[in-house]
Amino acid sequence: MSDFLSNFDKDNYDKLPKEETFPTEQKSVRNSPRDNHEHIEIDPDYQWKKRKKLIIYIALGVLALLLIAFLYYSIRYVDMEDFVGGPVADARAWADENDMEIELTQEHSMEYDANHIIEQGIAEGKKVKKGSTITLTSSIGADPEEHIELPEFSEMTRSEVEAWKEENRAENLQIVTEFSDEVEEGEFTRFVMRDEDISEEEYRRQDNASVYFSKGEEVFEEDIEVPDFVNKGKQEVEQWADTNEIEITYNEEASNDIEAGLVSKQNIDPETMIAKKDEMEVTISLGKSVEVPNFASLSMEEAASYEGLSVTVRQRFHNKVKYGNLIAQSIEPGTELTDQDNKSITVTYSEGKPYLRDYRGQLEGDLPRLFYEDYQSKGADISYIVKYVDAPEVKGTIVGMSNFNSFVSMDYTVEIRVSNNKDADPGAFDSPGGNEAPEEIEEELSPETEEPAEEQIEK
Repeated sequence: MSDFLSNFDKDNYDKLPKEETFPTEQKSVRNSPRDNHEHIEIDPDYQWKKRKKLIIYIALGVLALLLIAFLYYSIRYVDMEDFVGGPVADARAWADENDMEIELTQEHSMEYDANHIIEQGIAEGKKVKKGSTITLTSSIGADPEEHIELPEFSEMTRSEVEAWKEENRAENLQIVTEFSDEVEEGEFTRFVMRDEDISEEEYRRQDNASVYFSKGEEVFEEDIEVPDFVNKGKQEVEQWADTNEIEITYNEEASNDIEAGLVSKQNIDPETMIAKKDEMEVTISLGKSVEVPNFASLSMEEAASYEGLSVTVRQRFHNKVKYGNLIAQSIEPGTELTDQDNKSITVTYSEGKPYLRDYRGQLEGDLPRLFYEDYQSKGADISYIVKYVDAPEVKGTIVGMSNFNSFVSMDYTVEIRVSNNKDADPGAFDSPGGNEAPEEIEEELSPETEEPAEEQIEK
């Protein structure tokens, strides 16, 4: 140890290389009695390390302050995003996330879809303090009241119509395809305004309209088997037709073999394969039928008892049709009547020319009934006029006629002479209806003095 220390005398120290000297402050070690024999080392980087440590502490402090400031700023502020062209919902979600309010105004726009942002009050990337209010303008779509001049759709293709619709934002214009047997596929077929009160010249963006294009002729495969519908109900046919989209035409006719209401025949045989939209005819039975005869070949008695029909026989006078011959029948001969029809029929037979009866001895009060029953109810316009005369018969007794017991025309008027003797004794004469008359009356009505009825009426 002493040898080692002896090397550090002044002369030897001066001989030490310069690089071995310590320009910086040496670390001093206080000697103590017990350290006299210990080795002492001096750190030449002490001051530099001390400064370096200080610099590090200062830098860490600055960084901490910057971090605190950054954290504070990031908590209180946020970068504004670009919402232009995006949906309003995205902007609202961002505002809710950052505790912000949105002041939204709306306006029509041809460029932006409805509920999309047109512009924003704060530019993208700019810092915005959380809790503040941002202003946005959104689109409510194109103006629905704006008038739009319609093009000639008939001269346009479907893609051109779609481009026109997009360009003009005509959202209520529908482009529809339909099958057509006459127009080739892809070609224009028709244009329809939904509101018939609006003309094409008045079309506005809000109006509903449709442009139709052809899908060509619809062709279906013959994969539907026709059932046997004979003796089946109409409801079963309708259900099958609706399910398979078959167009059914129903006919009706009488059938003596098939019950009324059931199918009696069909124009397509069972087990035949047909396609959807094909047409088919089905005949529904009306039940058994009765053919209306020509009653001219039947007598009145035969007509009244004709089987299967409810026949009412009437008799009427006729100038040209002989007695017992048919004048008319209410249903034409050969007509087939079924249970679905009214089988009542009226037939009219002739009674020939009107025959004027002798009403002498009858009472005046019976004349309206007698003339109605005997003539007027049977089509003859036979009427009478009353002339009151002095006669021995009781008052009101018919004592004479201008004509009787003879054929007359269909419109004839006869003079009836009625007794005006209110003092006559009823017991002195025969009962009403007798054919005997006093001598004066017989003389008055004798063939030698009687004139034709027409001349008497004129007189």
